[in-house]
Amino acid sequence: MLDVSLPALSMLMQIVTGLVAVNPVGSHEELYCLAINSYHEARGEAFDDKLATAQVVMNRVASPKFPDDVCEVITDGPIRESWKTRQHRDLDPLERVYYPARHKCQFSWYCDGRSDAMYNLDGWEDSVIAAFLVYTGFGEDIVSGATHYYAHDRVSPSWAERMEVTAKLSGHTYLKEN
Repeated sequence: MLDVSLPALSMLMQIVTGLVAVNPVGSHEELYCLAINSYHEARGEAFDDKLATAQVVMNRVASPKFPDDVCEVITDGPIRESWKTRQHRDLDPLERVYYPARHKCQFSWYCDGRSDAMYNLDGWEDSVIAAFLVYTGFGEDIVSGATHYYAHDRVSPSWAERMEVTAKLSGHTYLKEN
């Protein structure tokens, strides 16, 4: 049996029964990137937070200030060369290995140095459904154009003071530039 949250199941049933049409576009890679980001950013949160974190990524894709590819938006940030390839000055540039600079990425899970393994199957299933719904354009933008968010129970970033709050859900506060 499919073990997903009630909101996810309700939306999925509407799609399956044809009550709602979705427009499948783009690539499977982008959908996976959106799902894994939603998982790592909101796996323990309500389904709406999973939808909202995915929507923020899509809002960034639509903005000229960010890359126009889902995976590039998620992996955006400074990189550093591996010490193993940096020590070889004559190494071909294509053979060099680069990693994201720790704690400098747009989405903290991507460069926090911790495992990116998925151990919460329920959270993963809901994240995949949320990513699919947002990626295919189902539903409204519940974060009203937000391009940023933070976990309001854990941090209070200084950059948030310069932005407009568009939504506050169970786990995150969503913001956009004024």
